[in-house]
Amino acid sequence: MITNIEPVPEITDIVSLLGECGLPVSDISLSQPPLFFGNRSDSNLSAVVGLEIFGSVALLRSLAVAPAYRGRGLARELVIYAEHFAGSHGVEFLFLLTTTATGFFARLGYVPASRSTAPSTIRTTSQFSGLCPASSAFLSKSVAGLTRRSSGTAAKRGSPSTLR
Repeated sequence: MITNIEPVPEITDIVSLLGECGLPVSDISLSQPPLFFGNRSDSNLSAVVGLEIFGSVALLRSLAVAPAYRGRGLARELVIYAEHFAGSHGVEFLFLLTTTATGFFARLGYVPASRSTAPSTIRTTSQFSGLCPASSAFLSKSVAGLTRRSSGTAAKRGSPSTLR
């Protein structure tokens, strides 16, 4: 388990890691970047995840772990951190697109969602509308009631509702 997840404001570090992992970076703007959380090993960014919040829904994006740090649970910890961050900021549902990690996200409780009923704020993101291919899996998860993690443990109020 990692405990040093923190916001990552250095866009150049994020873009470098995402590029190394073959993920799109063309929509990451210096003027309005998504929220990014990451883990550093020594001074290097070893893993990162992005979050775009739109009121009660959010897009989980750009999950990347540097090859030298894979297999240590960093991706799982980052996703859980982002889920709790989102839930504690009023997000009820997280959505994501993936071409390679459907099984990983399914193990974390994400379920297939219909693109045709995606919230308009998610549909208008560059990830949904063009960067990710139409063949990408579109998944969702309720994070209603999750609160910020403290001391490496997950805190949860009530139980999340099912996808509406």
